[in-house]
Amino acid sequence: LVEALPLMMRALQGCEEQLGASHPDTLGSVDNLASLLQDQGKLVEALPLLMRALQGREEQLGASHPDTLASVNNLAQMLDEQGNLDEAEPLYWRALEGSERQLGASHP
Repeated sequence: LVEALPLMMRALQGCEEQLGASHPDTLGSVDNLASLLQDQGKLVEALPLLMRALQGREEQLGASHPDTLASVNNLAQMLDEQGNLDEAEPLYWRALEGSERQLGASHP
């Protein structure tokens, strides 16, 4: 995982330069970098990236888009890991209910 960090940061920088900071693919790279940092236990560094990905996806894709809902779930997981279940729970519900509406209750 340690070796992956500079590669993920390089990928994000390339997306930002070529596509712009708010492009959906760039936001996907932001979310991926946040997940890597989260896996490394760097929760303080990951949190603003998760928030950036969520805000950008809401603006670019809409609140009910599956990628936006994935970002909602990712942020909920982060908050849960930090012990903030009161903040995480409504986000978990938002992600679940939105996914069921968009993809159906039986979608894997």
